Amino acid sequence: MEPSSPPPSQQPQLQEEAKAAQAVANEAIKTSAPDSNVYTFDAELSPAQKEAQAEKKANLGTIDKQAQENKAPPLATDLDTADTSDIAAAISSAGAKTVAPAPAKDQDTYDIPGTFTEGYRKGLPDWYKVGWTAFSALPNPGDEVMMTNLSQHLDADALAEIFKPSRTDSGEKTDDLISQFLSEAYYGEWYHNTAAMIFAVFFTWLLTRFGAGLMGCLVVGAFLATYYQTSIRRLRRNVRDDLQREMMTTKLETDTETAGWINHFLSRFWLIYEPVLSAQIIGIADAILIENTPSFLDSIRLSAFTLGTKAPIVESIKTYPKTEPNVVCMDWKVSFIPNDVLDLTHRDLQSKVNPKIVLTIRVGKGMIGAGMPVLLEDLAFSGTMRLRFKLFNEFPHVKTVQASFLEPPQFDYSLKPVGGETFGFDINNIPGLQTFVQEQVHATLGPMMYAPNVYTLDVAGMMAGTTDLDSANGVLAITVYSASNLKASDLFGTLDPYITFHIGNVHNTELGRTSAHEDQNNPKWDESHFVLLNNLNDSIYLQVMDRNSNRKDTPVGVATCDLKDLAEANNVLEGLNLVVLRNGKAVGEIKCDMRYFPVSRPDKQEDGTIIPPAESNSGILRFTVHECKQLGGEKKGGLSLPLVGSSDVNAYAIVRVNGQERLRTKAFKRSINPRWDKYVEVFVADKTMLDLGVNIVNSKEFSEDEVIGRWRSSLLDMEEQLVKQGLDWWSLKDGAGKIHLSAVWKPVVMTGFAEGLGHGSYRSPIGVVRIKFFGAKDLKNVEAMTGGKSDPYVRILSGMQVRGQTEYIDDNLDPTWDTALYVPVHSIREDLILEVMDYNEFQKDKTLGQADLILKDIIRETTTPDGQKVYEGVHKSPQDRHADLLNHERKKGKGTLHYEVSFHPTLELAKKEDEKKDETQAAEAPAEQTNGTTPAQPDTETSTAPVKEELPEKDLHGELIKYTEDKRIDLLAYNSGILSVTIHAAQLPEKEKVTADILLDSNDAQYRTAQVKGRDLPFNETGDAFVKELDFSRLVVRLKPVKDNDKEDSYVGFWTNPVRDIVKKLQTRSAEEQELIELKGEEFKLLECPGGTIRLSFAYRPVIQFALDPSESLENQGNLTVTPLKASNLRAADRSGTSDPFVVFRLDDIKVHKTEVYKKQLNPVFKDEVFTVPVLRRIGARLTAQVYDWDQIGKDTLLGEAQIPFMAEQLESFAAKEVEVDLGEGATLKVRLLWQPQLLARRRTGTSLLSATTRMFTSAPGAALGGAKSFAGAGLDAGLGAGGKVFGAGGKVLGGGVSVIGGSVSALGSGIRGIGRLGKKEKPSAADSPVTPSPTNSSIIAAEAHPTTNGQPLVEAASPVAPAPTHISRSTSSNLQMDRKSMDSTISGTAARSIVNTDSSDGSAGRDGTIHVTLSSARNLKAMDRSGTSDPYVRVRIGNKVVYKTKHIKKTLTPEWNESFSYRIGSGKSVMDIKVKDHNTLKDDVDIGEITFDVWERLQNGQTAFDGWVPLTPEGTGELHVRVELSDSLENGSSGRGLFGKRI
Repeated sequence: MEPSSPPPSQQPQLQEEAKAAQAVANEAIKTSAPDSNVYTFDAELSPAQKEAQAEKKANLGTIDKQAQENKAPPLATDLDTADTSDIAAAISSAGAKTVAPAPAKDQDTYDIPGTFTEGYRKGLPDWYKVGWTAFSALPNPGDEVMMTNLSQHLDADALAEIFKPSRTDSGEKTDDLISQFLSEAYYGEWYHNTAAMIFAVFFTWLLTRFGAGLMGCLVVGAFLATYYQTSIRRLRRNVRDDLQREMMTTKLETDTETAGWINHFLSRFWLIYEPVLSAQIIGIADAILIENTPSFLDSIRLSAFTLGTKAPIVESIKTYPKTEPNVVCMDWKVSFIPNDVLDLTHRDLQSKVNPKIVLTIRVGKGMIGAGMPVLLEDLAFSGTMRLRFKLFNEFPHVKTVQASFLEPPQFDYSLKPVGGETFGFDINNIPGLQTFVQEQVHATLGPMMYAPNVYTLDVAGMMAGTTDLDSANGVLAITVYSASNLKASDLFGTLDPYITFHIGNVHNTELGRTSAHEDQNNPKWDESHFVLLNNLNDSIYLQVMDRNSNRKDTPVGVATCDLKDLAEANNVLEGLNLVVLRNGKAVGEIKCDMRYFPVSRPDKQEDGTIIPPAESNSGILRFTVHECKQLGGEKKGGLSLPLVGSSDVNAYAIVRVNGQERLRTKAFKRSINPRWDKYVEVFVADKTMLDLGVNIVNSKEFSEDEVIGRWRSSLLDMEEQLVKQGLDWWSLKDGAGKIHLSAVWKPVVMTGFAEGLGHGSYRSPIGVVRIKFFGAKDLKNVEAMTGGKSDPYVRILSGMQVRGQTEYIDDNLDPTWDTALYVPVHSIREDLILEVMDYNEFQKDKTLGQADLILKDIIRETTTPDGQKVYEGVHKSPQDRHADLLNHERKKGKGTLHYEVSFHPTLELAKKEDEKKDETQAAEAPAEQTNGTTPAQPDTETSTAPVKEELPEKDLHGELIKYTEDKRIDLLAYNSGILSVTIHAAQLPEKEKVTADILLDSNDAQYRTAQVKGRDLPFNETGDAFVKELDFSRLVVRLKPVKDNDKEDSYVGFWTNPVRDIVKKLQTRSAEEQELIELKGEEFKLLECPGGTIRLSFAYRPVIQFALDPSESLENQGNLTVTPLKASNLRAADRSGTSDPFVVFRLDDIKVHKTEVYKKQLNPVFKDEVFTVPVLRRIGARLTAQVYDWDQIGKDTLLGEAQIPFMAEQLESFAAKEVEVDLGEGATLKVRLLWQPQLLARRRTGTSLLSATTRMFTSAPGAALGGAKSFAGAGLDAGLGAGGKVFGAGGKVLGGGVSVIGGSVSALGSGIRGIGRLGKKEKPSAADSPVTPSPTNSSIIAAEAHPTTNGQPLVEAASPVAPAPTHISRSTSSNLQMDRKSMDSTISGTAARSIVNTDSSDGSAGRDGTIHVTLSSARNLKAMDRSGTSDPYVRVRIGNKVVYKTKHIKKTLTPEWNESFSYRIGSGKSVMDIKVKDHNTLKDDVDIGEITFDVWERLQNGQTAFDGWVPLTPEGTGELHVRVELSDSLENGSSGRGLFGKRI
């Protein structure tokens, strides 16, 4: 109804009020959106002046038709920004304001649509018995809880039986005096009748006894007759009712019934209701048609619509009585056949109107066009539908209605698209067309509601207003922080990524988008977007798009998140790392947070009272533009005067929220009364600052569109007018006509939103997951085409981050890794992927399959009474699993993976009240940093109790908390934990494109940042890694250049430090110092990068309920140095009464060393016999010594055999010990053993192993390693390691070298790669045992004895040994061959500086210099001539140039050349290809063996010389004695190589 005009007497007052309101609205608009296109006017201006003012400011009088092309959809919010900080400030400001009161309603109670305001017991005390349930033991069938409990014990028939209507007692028990003493079998109707007869006889006798006459007896008889008549009447009525019910039930089960009364009602009601229904259909249909009109048509309009005068009929109804008590099931057969006139009278035929639908399609533009009517008539329909009503005990008492067609319905029609009613041609006469249309209809409706499919209508939800599938019931706040490692889908141009949001399907309507970043594979947005949701049953899709200038934007990939996880996580998902997939493959990762805020709704209590919804200044506004009337004229004197041609108005509406366009309808053609019924829903941060506006625009074909009316109001004023005054029609300004609008406000309480922002994408870890990979079976062979087999390894992925990986196994489809990896986790939704890969040296590794590790299966989340979450393992012991491998499409692949998994939580302290307040007031440091640096401190301001009384004894897991003397948590007392490293920024001397890697006891990055380019590199990312043994672990932060081949171990610079030193600093810092460092980081110098710096901060979170398996400890892996000393009382094997003994040492039945032959000896004393063997697993390893008698002809004779113990019980680390073992028959063998723990690593080249064994040393004192005895080297610096190289003749394990892991003890399983080789200064030891250094050892050397090889001292007492370098390696094999020979090397040089010293300057490694090479001699060369000798010489090539060739020496296998040469090298030419060749006069020379000698790899940590025996390849071809000296290197600095086989 249109509002009436106010009386003239009130108009001046209203005008003044309007001016004041306009001024307030103008100021609010300017304040809320100062930069937006919001227009304010002086209230005294005329419409023409206002229009001119608006046009002058922004040309709103005409609308640019191209304004919407290529325009991103608007944000679903009233704020014109997506910046997280701005949105947080706006919402915080709105929350701080007083909530704007809702306009008061003219009623005393608060109503909920579809519900009672009070219960049915309104005004009655609780002790009143109300309803039949108060007198019966049976539950109310509408009580779903009770019925569910009953259905667990009774089937459907039993339930129907106990609620059967024919039961008179309904199962209730009579609570009278007789029932307390007599069973029900002894009383009832017969008992009452008998009592009445006895009473009548006794009373009659009593009356006669006292002299009463006949009249008294007749009175008694009258009472008895009345009682009998009443009783027999009730009996007959009950019997009749029971019989009727039983007969009705039987009839319902077998027969159908007619519904004549319903049909009679419909026939009368249809004539009244049909015009109203037709009008509603036309109004709705026209609004839909204008939205879906093709561009080549002018308009589509329903010009005629009627369903006729004949009503639909219900032909029959069949009811199913045997259902649950709260279910009614019926089959309705209905039909609508208006052309059937057999049941109509002649009078009805005369007034009959047939259904007719005329759709006018207008072709052409403007006046050049014509309408073409499309006629649809002769409609007919019939079908049988099953309706199932589920009842419950609240209004409207029908919870759901399920409808389904038992068989496909029959329908018919006549469609005449050309010619109209007179000359129209029914297109159904075209052969096959009608059948095709029917099949399409059945195909569409079949999955929806053809039995057994049902269409469910939630009646209760509709009445309550909660099931509107188009209405928003909550707000999803998505804070997008960044994306990393995005890969473009095309090869043209750069990647300019942005993200679009979709619900349900990636092809559904875009609900919002981020900004686009130009030329970025690792964009950082820090934007918050709001998506309006109806429910949390769908998934949200984040589609990464690549913006293109002159062509269509291309999709990069899609990340998905199931919104059901939000409900399970209390509507908050923080720290999400969503993997972006394209065609099933990962192409990037998105870091974001999601928070869901539902609409506040009234809550109905059990007693029927209603709690109103919580009010808020933030919420969802549903603003609807319904229609307009009398457009296209001018307003003069309060009257709207139509213009000539006003019927040609093509009106559309533009809705603006705070000046920003939020909705634009389609043009309603040729009507001054357009109807759109379009709405827009927006999230409003602050309703007090919201301004609404609607512009009605006339669309013109050959000129610019024209604004023909405006409406503007604040939301508060509109609410006041809608609710209090009941207005929903407003007069348009600057034009004629009225507009019909409506608005619905849904408050949303945004508690926690602003406080949750600012934490970033990193969350504190909740624990560590230990995964031990045993092996795999029947893997896919991706190298079958080349005749090989896959080289598998397993890696663990969290999102796109590789958190750990095993070693690869050469050529094995059934590999055994026996490796344990540890991955910190931050949420129970951070599922891990276990992916088996095939290693390739020069190509990308190929996937062999993957398995998902769902953390919810192994982690239990509980909540304390104060709301703090605690995480524990579901199982106390590791769970053994066999997982089938899947491909990227999550389909079953080939192979199975065998592993065990367990979870170990972090130390979790109960938060104090002040901490909780701080968390809700501002975003502070992560919890793990608080626990790691400033443990729970007492509240000195609120408590005067002693500090120690306030310290908790146990954490939330019940674990005892270890404290220091100053009442801090003793972090150093926890040997295992999670180290979090925040990489703030780095500065480089030159512009580079790099990533920052975090490596902790590993050669592979356990966390890698996004790529950053430039000199000033703002990383601002936090990663973490697990510390297994605090005393031995070492952290390395490496800046790695971005290259195509990620397997290269090059780096720009690095920083390293023992983890114990880092934690010690955290322990001693004050809270203020730590807070300052966490904000900006602490600056460190980058090693091997002059002028480079990096800013870091740390946090350490102890891990509890964890005990390290001894097989994974440093003590179980390392180098064993064996020095054979002597043998005694050997058996005589020769006729001379002596033997020619030699000893063969085997490790796990693999030959590792063979001594020289000592002829004619029974008590040989071994000279210069020392070797070092890498031991991957000390526990279970078996070292044996076999003494043989050498025979020149025939097989060598075994003289004795013994096992040499070197387990931890018999041999302490770093302490040399002499051991004498029994060989049998009274013979003994005496050896000296030295065990040096270290993390071993292997080197990858192709899929083979190269020699490289280095050692690592830590800062732990001797006692920490099991003993403080005879340390060979007393003053060991903290965290320094040194190593050399072991070269042998043998196979892949020992010949395949093991590289040092600097300072690190934590072996990630069997044979994990090391992280660096660290140089170390040492002092000579006082020990008098002649311990020979292995090529890999170095620092632990006895000073009093200096073994020699060929008369050359192996180590000078005053000159410590520097380590020999190797590249990173990670290959390992379970069937390694260890056939190797002895190797002695002498390494000399200046003292190496530790890379722990961050002041180290750039060294000589990799710089230009001159090498002086001496080719001394060779031994054990392979015989190439028939005479059993060779004519060897040496050829040296650098690059493509042969730089030196020695003379050849005839007929010898032990030549001595002693020739030297010099050569100028640089960083690019440092590899010498050295070949030993056999000289032939009449034919080509033959290769005996070769060496690839990398100068910068051999000379590390300040070394200037290398002198040693180097084995030739292939194996068994001999050894070459080489000496290399370097000149023109710096005296100071950390020259050489050590970390990852590269420069340090």
